[in-house]
Amino acid sequence: MGYTDLDGPIWRTGPILLCEVGSISKGGSFGELALLYFAPRAATIQAREASLVWVIDRKHFKDILAESSTAKAEEYVKYLDKVELLQPLQEEEKAALGRSLTEMTFTKSEVIFQQGEKGDAFYILIEGQVSVIKDGREVTRLRATPEKASFFGERALLNNEPRNATLQVLSETAKTLTVDRQSFDMILGPLEELQTRGRQGKSKLQGKSAAMATPSLPRGRKFGLIPRKDLRRVGLLGCGGFGAVELVEHTGLGDTYALKALSKGYVMKSGMQQNVLNEKNVQIMCDSPYLGHVRRDAAFFACKDMKR
Repeated sequence: MGYTDLDGPIWRTGPILLCEVGSISKGGSFGELALLYFAPRAATIQAREASLVWVIDRKHFKDILAESSTAKAEEYVKYLDKVELLQPLQEEEKAALGRSLTEMTFTKSEVIFQQGEKGDAFYILIEGQVSVIKDGREVTRLRATPEKASFFGERALLNNEPRNATLQVLSETAKTLTVDRQSFDMILGPLEELQTRGRQGKSKLQGKSAAMATPSLPRGRKFGLIPRKDLRRVGLLGCGGFGAVELVEHTGLGDTYALKALSKGYVMKSGMQQNVLNEKNVQIMCDSPYLGHVRRDAAFFACKDMKR
């Protein structure tokens, strides 16, 4: 549970009760990590005098966040309904796309994108004003409010052709919703196929869940099964709310891995099964020299039965 102090001082102690490490006055808060993790308390909290606190538990916190996310997605769908290029999308497809939109804020004189650069994202302007500049000259201005939005860059969902104009912010701030082509294709598939299908065809969301549950590995990455007995523990890398990450070494090959062990009880008790699966899937799909590669087989069987 998370706590907010309304009235009266509260003090915090370490493992030894007499060792005071801090105090919390009116308006302060404590225990907020409990809203995210099942982790032991890091300190003891004891009231110095009669105090009044507000308390919220993890379940209600998650419910509030879920309701807020759903309400925002429904609001975003209203903007999508006005984009002519997206008219072939069915209602459930627009809802899925609405949940994937990212809110971005720009400041005055900031360039959103430059003429000539590769287009890879679509923008919905929901607040503020921007200038459309072509070949160094302003050709028009786009203004938007939460009640009336403007759109630009939608052709980027079809192809990666260069931007035909520069977009620069004129107002003190400008707020946009955006989605890039790669994310759009992952959720619904190529927009060209949706336009060919029309609104009456089979939904692109059917079968997407199964595909996302076992994402394909980037080309060139093939892993074989590694038995747990072939891994030797080297040391502890870190601890989280659901388990620990250990450094392990393959006894035969000498390769080292970060092995993440989760507490299935904690994960199921907090209803985070899908979150764990999503984290694994995202890491599997990442293919960058700056990111550690995830072994598909090592995590799959441990996470597979969490849905039961």
